[in-house]
Amino acid sequence: MLQAFDPVTQQLIQSLINLVNRSNGVVDGARLIISSQFASGYVHGSQASRHMSHQALAPLQAAGLIECQWHLEVLEDFETLKSILVPTGKDFLAYLNIATQVDRVLNAANTLQKLKCNIDWIDQKLNEMIERWHMGARYVQLGPEHIAEVVIAVKVAQRLATEQLRGRNIRALSLDWFGTAYAIDEHRQIITLFCESQIHSTAKELEFNDQLASLGLLHGPALMYMRGPFEAICDDDKLLDVSAGTGAALCHECIRGFERNGTPSYVLTIENFTLYQRYLAHVQGDALIIYLGDFPCRRLLMLYRVLVDLLPADTPIYHWGNIDFAGFKVLMALQGCIGGREVIPFQMSAEQLRHSQDLGAAIDRTRLRKLAFSSQGALRDTLIDIATLPQALIRECSSEALPIAIPLHA
Repeated sequence: MLQAFDPVTQQLIQSLINLVNRSNGVVDGARLIISSQFASGYVHGSQASRHMSHQALAPLQAAGLIECQWHLEVLEDFETLKSILVPTGKDFLAYLNIATQVDRVLNAANTLQKLKCNIDWIDQKLNEMIERWHMGARYVQLGPEHIAEVVIAVKVAQRLATEQLRGRNIRALSLDWFGTAYAIDEHRQIITLFCESQIHSTAKELEFNDQLASLGLLHGPALMYMRGPFEAICDDDKLLDVSAGTGAALCHECIRGFERNGTPSYVLTIENFTLYQRYLAHVQGDALIIYLGDFPCRRLLMLYRVLVDLLPADTPIYHWGNIDFAGFKVLMALQGCIGGREVIPFQMSAEQLRHSQDLGAAIDRTRLRKLAFSSQGALRDTLIDIATLPQALIRECSSEALPIAIPLHA
């Protein structure tokens, strides 16, 4: 119904709706004082646009749904609105075919109640939303009008909690769950908000795609690519050798553990798939090489910890990621899951920025220093060194096109 009005009138009517349609009931006798705060389009509009608005409001006034009070002899004697009164809120909303907020909240809350599934973190989030909506407040930016989007987020959360993803990427999961390839992507902001308790703590300040990746929702193949002197123990108890030259691609959920066939000279995780492929093609040997892709999910971090736990304590561990906040945050996540062992940043230093011919967007120096203060060891030193560079060099740098290099311990 609102779309039938011109933009200036739409703003006036929407302001009236907001006054009338409250979460604790419909208000009678609500009055809108015309001001730039609630009616900027009208206040700052032309005489022609005001006249159009007056004509649009005339049928509502004739039907007794609103009462207009006017300023006279203003703006070259052209009449202007001073205020608009809505005598009976229910009749006003019925004319506009708008459901009362009370009914909307009740219907949305009932929908959320039906989605409870005895999974603690999901039911807790549903209870928080219901409570906020009953109070007439929003849950962060979400209100009852977002119920359809919230339902999709809840269904994604339930699937993540109860189903195996079996290597499917975001679009494959979206097609299987919702019949369209883009449902998860289109609702990623609400999904990450609803699933925030399941997102790795170091990923929460990153972009939505990294947060989704932390949940296991990847745009690339949802597999663990690796090469090294190990055999993977599959869920059918078969052993899969991953030491061949091209390595192996493993479904996270189908691997129960690993057996070591030798001692790798070092461990290197790689963020970029192109770099991973180039590294395997150019570097032979006994090292354990793992492709991470986007931010690693909990399952991948667990398997990484299992692998590291099988290694001697003096085995050096490296991470080669992009020089950006996501790359450093991934390293922090790896560091956090293997206890007292250190993950050393490789090819992610100030030296690469000094010599790179393909620098990207600027990195915020203050944010970089803050990240350094929350880090330790080689990562802290690396971040401090980058933060001391001239501002023109403190920029993102993809690892994809960097020359192949081998850690000194190799």
